[in-house]
This record gives sequence, structure tokens and C-alpha cells, in this order.
Amino acid sequence: MPGGRRRGRSTLVAGVLALGLVAGACSNASDSAGGGGSGAPGVSATEIDVGSLANISGPVNADFAPIVKGVQAYFDMVNAQGGVDGRKLVLKYQLDDQGIPTQDANLARTLVTQDHVFALVGVGTPFFSGAKYLATTGTPTFGYEVSADWSDGPNLFGQQGSYLDTTTVYGTDAWFAKAVGAHAAAVVAYGITASSAGCKLVVDSLQKFGVPVVYQDLAVGFGADLSPDALQIKQHGADLVASCLDLTGDIALARAMQQNGVSAKQLWFNGNDKDSLKAYPTLMDGVYFIDQQVPFAAASLYPGTYPGLENYVATMQKYEPSAVDNETALDGWLNADLFVTGLRAAGTDPTQAKVVAALNKITEYNGGGLIPPVNWTVSHTTSPGPACAAFIQADAAADTFNPVLGTGNQVFVCTDTSSTTPITGPAGLPGAQGG
Repeated sequence: MPGGRRRGRSTLVAGVLALGLVAGACSNASDSAGGGGSGAPGVSATEIDVGSLANISGPVNADFAPIVKGVQAYFDMVNAQGGVDGRKLVLKYQLDDQGIPTQDANLARTLVTQDHVFALVGVGTPFFSGAKYLATTGTPTFGYEVSADWSDGPNLFGQQGSYLDTTTVYGTDAWFAKAVGAHAAAVVAYGITASSAGCKLVVDSLQKFGVPVVYQDLAVGFGADLSPDALQIKQHGADLVASCLDLTGDIALARAMQQNGVSAKQLWFNGNDKDSLKAYPTLMDGVYFIDQQVPFAAASLYPGTYPGLENYVATMQKYEPSAVDNETALDGWLNADLFVTGLRAAGTDPTQAKVVAALNKITEYNGGGLIPPVNWTVSHTTSPGPACAAFIQADAAADTFNPVLGTGNQVFVCTDTSSTTPITGPAGLPGAQGG
């Protein structure tokens, strides 16, 4: 598993957009930072006003827009319980950057200097061009980490850390290959860093820990015919295919493999959503995925083991039922939970600086039992191990993705950089083991 956390879903979306689905340059605005670094804008005796900034209507908006639903559901839950210190949480400004870099930068300034929000909660965009500006203002900002922009300042908080690790090799990928009985692997990725860097680490992990990589193509063109790759996979005798393509590419490769009689197991790093499974049941059935959170199916499979997930599911069903099984909505929920955690720690007279300082002292944040713990004392600048991930497998007949390869009720498998042998999970790891 590349780095302490898997990046496939987020970085790949940004990379595909960079190939040409969205055009635009970073903002060249030169205005100075606003006054968000001190005081308490957006705070009154009865409410705290925040804003979101997401790609609601631009290309691949389905990968980003649901973040707002997760934030709103969490706020609705907290407000029904009396708010925070008697103040209602209000997602007052929901801005749409349409996936355009210049629009993102300009709207970030609007939220701070015109709307005077206390925080940005629910940033979901492929090009977070407003990051540097928000870092200079000290505005607490929470979102779906897609790029290196999230490490621009200590007030920027990604859903599971703010640092993209593209260099550290852990044993997880090789452990998975051995666990499913694979003896020879093929690895494919687009010829862009957002895709190829992640799969280069897969190659490194497999080779370092004794799983031969008999074929690799880390320069696939977007929209290319993947039949030649399928034939090469067959010719080289690979019995496992790891793909860092997007869903469109994954489906094209799976179809080419099926047409050419390639029966290798498949591990995808994108596409594990029910709509995709309904659309491509025969091509996705049995495909494995890596999950960075407690898999949704664990709530019903292991009742009582993951109360945080059970609470999430129940709350989403009440307030945002259309997004219950959406991973980006869960990212928004995590954003809201971290914000509220900081807000409560800041006391009855909160300031932006107090919230940021409180959060950056947390060493074991697990989103209320939804994700492997994040150490926020270091996670702006590094992605410390161990690497913990859940593996899920598509079951088309049941219309679900079931957790597999865990131990008992524990869905996460953790490894370090020294071997493929699973290690004891860190303190705060959700589930029957590790906390």
C-alpha cells in the first residue's frame, strides 16, 4: 500500500482531469490575506457560520459534490443535540467552484473576506488553488485531500491527513498478493504522476517482498485500447492485475481481459461504489479494492464492533439517505467531526487559532471509529506508518462490497516497511483489535 494511506481515488481523479477534462490555470490574484487568522468571524451567541467549497456542477462532480451532504448530516445531528456550547452549526455558504482552479481561488477569498466564515468545512475539488491563501489567513479548513496543496499550512486538514506520501514502501500490497494466492503480478496505470506514482509503489512493494511483477504498463493513455495490455498480461502469465486506472479504464481493461480469456484476480484502487457495480455486474464481480475506512458493509456484518459506522449509517439515512454509501459523503462527515472536535476543545469562546492549535495536538484521531488513526502532530508534513487498510470484494449478486482477508471482526490489516507480516494495529484502530 503506497504510503501510510491509499491515494488512488482522490489523486487519480485530479490526474485524469489534468489530462484535459478541465482547463484552467492557477489564480494570479495578488490580494493580501484577510483577517481570518485571529478573532472569531462567523461566531455569534447562537450560531457558528461556516462555508463549503466544492465541485458541485463541474466535470466528475459526482466524485466531489457529495462531500457537502456528509457535512450537513453531521451538523444536523449535532444541532439536534443542542449544538456546540449552545451554538448551532450553520453551513451558511455552499459555493461551487465547478472544478475550475481560478474559480476555487477566488471563492476561497470570498468566503473569508466577504462572507466572514469561521471555517471552511467540506472542501471537495480537484484543484485546491485556494489552499495557499487559506493557509495565510489561518482559517480552519477541512476537506477531501486530493493534492499536495493540503500540506500548505497547519490549518488545512484533509480527511485522513494532509500529506501525500509517494515514496514509502509498505508490505501491504505484497501481503495481499500472497493472501489471495497470486504468484505473478501485472500492474497498469495512466502515464500521469497521479496514477503512475501510486502504482510504481505497488510495483516496488511486490518486488521488494518477493512477488514477481511480470508485466507493467505505467504509461497507459487515457481512453486507449487496452486489448494489447490484456494480451500481454495473458502472455506473461500474470494471475493478479493491480490497476491504478480510473473506473472507465478499469472497466475497459476488465472487458479486454474477459474477451481474451484472462482469468487473473484484479485489485482496483477506484470504483468501489454501488452504482458502478449495478452498471457493470459481470465485469466487477469478484474484483478486490483497498478501503481507507471501515467498509460500509461492516455495520451489518459485525453489529456492535463498529459503533461509529453504525451511527454514521443511521444518521445519513435520517438526513441524507441518497448518500449513505458514498465515500465522499463520508469524507465530509469526517471533516465535520474533526471540526467539531476542535471547536469543543477550543472552549466556550472559540477562535480560529484555538481550534487549529487544539487539533494539532491530537495524536490518535480516528473519526469516531471510522478510519485508522491520524496523528495530527505530524500529519501535515509526513504520513507515518504503519499502513492500515481494509480489503473489500465486489459481490454483484448481493449488490455490496464485503470486507475480506481480515482477522475475525477486524477489517484492517496493518504492515510496516520491513515485511509482509501483519503487525498489531496502532492505538485507536477501529475494530475488535487495536482499540
